[in-house]
Amino acid sequence: MKKQPLLTALCAIVFASNVIAQPQCSAVSGPKTNALVELYTSEGCSSCPPADQWLTHLKTQGNQLGNIVPMALHVDYWDYIGWKDNFANPAFARRQRDMAAAGHARGVYTPQIAINGQDTRSWLSESRFKNEIASINRIPAKAEIRLAVNSTTAKSLQVSTNIKTSEAGPLVYYLALQENNLQSTVNAGENRGELLRHDYVVRQWLGPFKVGAYGKTSASHEIQLQPVWKQRDLSVVAFVQSPATGEILQVLALGFCED
Repeated sequence: MKKQPLLTALCAIVFASNVIAQPQCSAVSGPKTNALVELYTSEGCSSCPPADQWLTHLKTQGNQLGNIVPMALHVDYWDYIGWKDNFANPAFARRQRDMAAAGHARGVYTPQIAINGQDTRSWLSESRFKNEIASINRIPAKAEIRLAVNSTTAKSLQVSTNIKTSEAGPLVYYLALQENNLQSTVNAGENRGELLRHDYVVRQWLGPFKVGAYGKTSASHEIQLQPVWKQRDLSVVAFVQSPATGEILQVLALGFCED
């Protein structure tokens, strides 16, 4: 079997047309607000596969749907019914509860989708979803995010973040490493016998990190990699959020670049 070459940099994935790619495979967010689409899902939930498929469908839509950054967070609270979701993380269930509390949602459930921190059912209608994304994309961005990669090894990558905001704090930012083109054969639980396919699955979650008192922050972060993760399918997401209201001020994504 041919050994896969190590990928040494990241480049902007142009899911958002306002993202400006730089020659060194860095990126900066644009003047308008991009939409963070968070899917809370589980392989132990029989109603989740259609939502997983919907998120995958976003890959083929590109910026036809607007400037969006999708993210799939697998929760662990359905593991007890017979199938352990290997993509699940207790931190994602905590984030879901925090999202629901800050955004005054009626509760948490799966599949649940939040757009810029607000629980929504608009994804069930393409026209409603497009309209919701368009309304967000028209808002002038309250934060600017710059991402770049300092170095990459087989075990980790160093990501530098530069953030400027026009909003008073306190504000925080998060980093996430996610992977596309995943699949599982489920052998127990509600989806027993099903082959499930996933995209935008969060593998690593870093934060919250505080944005500086003057709305400016520069930092370098190390993100650990696992040998089984396919580097060509990985991307990094950064977003700025108000912990008080749950509002997402801006989000940006970077995908791997090959030499």
